[in-house]
Amino acid sequence: MERKMPALQETAASRLEMSQLLTRVFSSLIETGEEDRNQAVENGLEIFGEFLRVERSYVFLFRREDGEMLMDNTHEWCAAGVSSEKDRLQGVPVSLIARSMDLFTRGEVLNIPRVFDLPEESRTERDLLESQGILSALMVPLRVSGKLTGFLGFDAVHEVREWSDDVIAIISLLGKMFAGAFELWDRTRLLKSVNSALERRIADRTAELGLILRTMDEGYFVLDGGGNFLNVNEGFSKIAGYSAEELLSMSIFDLLGGAFPDGLKEDRSGSGRTAGISFETRIIRKEGSWRDVSVTGRFLPETGTFAAFVRDITERVRRERAMNFRANHDPLTNLPNRRCLLDRLEAALTKTGEAGCELAVAMVDLNGFKRVNDALGHAEGDKVLEEIAMILSRSVRASDTVARWGGDEFVILFEKVRDEADAASLVSRVSEEVRVTRAIRGRETVVTASIGVAFSPRHGRTAESLLRCADEAMYRIKNGEGGFLLYSE
Repeated sequence: MERKMPALQETAASRLEMSQLLTRVFSSLIETGEEDRNQAVENGLEIFGEFLRVERSYVFLFRREDGEMLMDNTHEWCAAGVSSEKDRLQGVPVSLIARSMDLFTRGEVLNIPRVFDLPEESRTERDLLESQGILSALMVPLRVSGKLTGFLGFDAVHEVREWSDDVIAIISLLGKMFAGAFELWDRTRLLKSVNSALERRIADRTAELGLILRTMDEGYFVLDGGGNFLNVNEGFSKIAGYSAEELLSMSIFDLLGGAFPDGLKEDRSGSGRTAGISFETRIIRKEGSWRDVSVTGRFLPETGTFAAFVRDITERVRRERAMNFRANHDPLTNLPNRRCLLDRLEAALTKTGEAGCELAVAMVDLNGFKRVNDALGHAEGDKVLEEIAMILSRSVRASDTVARWGGDEFVILFEKVRDEADAASLVSRVSEEVRVTRAIRGRETVVTASIGVAFSPRHGRTAESLLRCADEAMYRIKNGEGGFLLYSE
């Protein structure tokens, strides 16, 4: 059976959950004692294995023996009912995964949605994976002190799985965190053998998370209690557009335009203490442009500081905004479409009911448009519709909504209308402005508008009733010369 990661994986809530899990695993890796480090690694494998709904997660580390590069399965987590492969996968020749090693050497993620689809040139890797019952696999390289030392992997053995770009990005970051922790542990062991005083210094630096995150591609910073930068890495400098020296003389609020970020989320432990905070916001770069970022961090009460890592999500946010715009706007005129108009009308009716104010709906139909469209063609007809859209938009107030209803029909929503006389005044201006001319066989053809108007609450309290009344009024006034008419029984 083939199965993609659930739609939940694509939601902002799921991205927040993944970021919080990263914070949780990262904190465990750097805060655990030497005797519990292997357990911390396996706990991290279990947390992300369960979150990704795979059946096995693991770490392989490379070693050289008698001139041959081998790999050992050093850490493993398996879901209930899934057999461990750890004991069997010791001293495996790295030459069996030559294709994977090419990707790992370049720092790339190995994403195998379907093991059985691997090409013939990857037969040894396919045989190795199939011998373990693996259907899909996701692996990321581990680099310690700039050297490829192993990889982190996740296997699906029950169902074929595919992973989204967001999931792959998060797992890549998890691999960097594991590698960073391994590097920290190696350095700590070296320092212990040299000088116990240096061990205390490395522990202090670990509390700030700086030793590991300073070398990562993702942004990282530490703030004091007043929001001033105490430490930043090169990744954050690139995102913000400032040098590290400049940032260290600034406050986080300088990048936020003085505002506190919206959408702040807290992840609390069972004791009620804040374990992590995640939010998405926008920052101002040095040259004045804006970047959308995702921030996930943690308060460190022992130092009174806040440490966080930052991802630049500008392109993702741009794509989401573009998709949302296309879903709610007419592609020809860029006006709100029928769906968007109905949503705004329903919201406006709710507000008018609560505040006791009134609104008007105008149905606009074009006179003479069919003749222009038939005589001059659809391309010229589209230009007329675009002109009408611009005329309508500049003829109303900023608080009003002009939408394309379909064909040569438009709808205008007038909010905060005092009375019917006020509505008539607003519609009269629109009626007078709508006039587009075209020459057809040497004679001028004028496109005008017939407008029917319904008033809430007098003519209805629902979108359906108001649009029906406006439509009826529009057909009563439609005579080819233009004009408007308020609905009456």
